[in-house]
Amino acid sequence: MMIVINVHLKVIPAKREAYLTYVENLVNKSRQDKGNVFYSHLEDVYTKNQFLIVENWADQAAVDAHNKTEHLQDFLKNIGTYLVEDCKINVAVTKD
Repeated sequence: MMIVINVHLKVIPAKREAYLTYVENLVNKSRQDKGNVFYSHLEDVYTKNQFLIVENWADQAAVDAHNKTEHLQDFLKNIGTYLVEDCKINVAVTKD
């Protein structure tokens, strides 16, 4: 089993550089979280300032632990200041 989470973000153009600096901390720390299989931050090649965070977790316990981390709590509290609209989150559970 693996849990895949995709977070879609539309960034305010004037806040792009600040956002990129801000999200780097989340990505670097999340990659070190126990149970993380893959964690990356990508920009849509067709639409500037639209980003995607792709997360792969070993199991629900890893997701739960990640959700309690200081870096994710900070992200959830502050990400809205960089966005045009609320982020959209998609979660899927895969079976091996």
